[in-house]
Amino acid sequence: MSLPPSIQKIRQRIWEGSLPLEIVLSPTECRIFDKSDPYLVHFPRLSYLPFLLERLHNFFTPFLIDPSASEPHKGWFSFEDVPLKWHCPVGLLYDLFSGAEPVMLHRDDKGGGYGSVHESQLRPVKEEEEGNDGEGEEGGGVGAEEGGTKLPWKLTVHFSDWPEDQLVRLDTDWKALHDAFVNSAKEADFVRNGTARGIMSLSAEESKKLWRSVVELLRADYETDIQDLDSCR
Repeated sequence: MSLPPSIQKIRQRIWEGSLPLEIVLSPTECRIFDKSDPYLVHFPRLSYLPFLLERLHNFFTPFLIDPSASEPHKGWFSFEDVPLKWHCPVGLLYDLFSGAEPVMLHRDDKGGGYGSVHESQLRPVKEEEEGNDGEGEEGGGVGAEEGGTKLPWKLTVHFSDWPEDQLVRLDTDWKALHDAFVNSAKEADFVRNGTARGIMSLSAEESKKLWRSVVELLRADYETDIQDLDSCR
């Protein structure tokens, strides 16, 4: 059954959504004046941060105090010193944390990048500013506001000191991430249809195919898999 054009357009925009990220190495692990070059990337909102760990590890290896002691699967991310749940899509993490109180990100008036500010320091928005269409100097693209937070979203990657009390450890084959995705799909299937029969009926090979479409962002395969799920009900 084909979807209405409006629904197809919404699904396409959701699939193609992305976020600019600025990722730095944790100062405690950096050997160059406590500051490394940032890793900049436009990352799909539907994807997962651990998929960046291999690239980040390769990029930051020259900056690591002890490269031999770190491995990609031991990496984890934080935002303002808060560990980020690796099983949540990056778009969801951004939506949850970008407007977090009492700290919001702001542009340094002296051009020194982004800093933090307490909500009591935020000036009220004037009526004439509320109607601003965002076409000014900081309108769209990197540096633009989304949900009250400046972009790119600034994150920190760590390759040591895993927060055992807050995050489940990853494994070298990403099996934990795959299992978390399947469990989330079951929950979503139940919320949407009142039953998880569709996702539960997938064979091991079909489950891997669905996971691969998410990992590699293969929209055509993903849409086919979702249609197959709908036909199982």
